[in-house]
Amino acid sequence: MPEFLEVLQTRRSIRRYKSQSIPKELILEILDLCRYAANAHNAQPFRFIILLNEALKNELIKSMASRYETDLRNDGLPEPNIQKIIANSTDQFLKAPVLIIACLIMDDMHQYPDPQRQYSELLMGVQSVANSIQNLLLVAHSKGLGACWFCAPLFCPDLVKSILNLPTSYIPQAFITLGIPDEMPSPIKRKQLEDLIHIIE
Repeated sequence: MPEFLEVLQTRRSIRRYKSQSIPKELILEILDLCRYAANAHNAQPFRFIILLNEALKNELIKSMASRYETDLRNDGLPEPNIQKIIANSTDQFLKAPVLIIACLIMDDMHQYPDPQRQYSELLMGVQSVANSIQNLLLVAHSKGLGACWFCAPLFCPDLVKSILNLPTSYIPQAFITLGIPDEMPSPIKRKQLEDLIHIIE
C-alpha cells in the first residue's frame, strides 16, 4: 500500500519522451489493468485504440491541427500565436512513441426515453471512461513510463472517427500519449484539502 501511495503522489503529466519504442506487450499489459476501473453498471463502456501506424497518426494529427487552427483564427488570436500553439500541439502527439485514443461506447449502458435521464446516463459513461484513463496513467507510471491525458478529440470527434474508421458507436474522448519520459516535471502545487471539501455535520 505505501508503494501505491507513492505512485499516486509522484505521477506527473509527461509531454516529452525519448524516441525508444514501447513493446506492444507492455502497452497491452497496461490497458488490461484499465478493465478494473470502477464503472457504471459494470458496463465497461471504455474502448482503447492503440495508434502505432505513423502514416495514419500523421494524417490524424495534421487534420486535427488544421481544424484547431481554424478555431483559433475564428477566436481572433494573432497569427504568430496561432502558429506557436499549433506547432507545440502537433509536436506533443507526433513525437510520442505511443498514441492511445480513449473512446466511450454506450451500447451496454441503460437507455431512457426522456432526455434528462439519458443525459445522466451519458455522463455516467464519460465518468467511467475517465476512471479507466486514471488507471492507465497510474499503471504506466508504476512501470517507469510517462503518460499524458489530452482532451483534444472532444473538439473534433467526427474527424477522429472518420480518419481512424471507427465504429459508429465509438465516441472519442481523449488522447493518451505514452513513452519513456525525457523530462522530470517539478511537483505541481495542489490546493489545500480545506479548499476542496465541505463538511456537513
